Amino acid sequence: MLFAGFPVTDSNVTVFTRWMREENGSDDWFIRNNPLNNGWGSGGGGGLGSYDSLVIAAENAADALHSVGGYGAIVDAFAASAPTEVIEAAIWASPWASGHCANGGHWPYAPVPVVAAPEGTWG
Repeated sequence: MLFAGFPVTDSNVTVFTRWMREENGSDDWFIRNNPLNNGWGSGGGGGLGSYDSLVIAAENAADALHSVGGYGAIVDAFAASAPTEVIEAAIWASPWASGHCANGGHWPYAPVPVVAAPEGTWG
């Protein structure tokens, strides 16, 4: 959120946390230093690449959201701190997730446990 310039609000934090959980397990959200499975700059297609640190991953995810076509509705929803269902629908409708998260059918709504990334992953 910081690198993308999005406000840190309950709605935005909730969606980012759910999104990270959708993309990776809650116990290993930091896997490959790529919590959103972003392919932009990661060296791996389909989001399967990795970054040298979580900070670089966050920078690249922010850059992808603002630079790659098809993500405008996601950016607008986060920028407005829209209700969670609006932001989530924008993610599902975008090309970020090729399966579109089954239009929410695979989206995690259960509370996500707090799991700290291992030392060294932040760079």
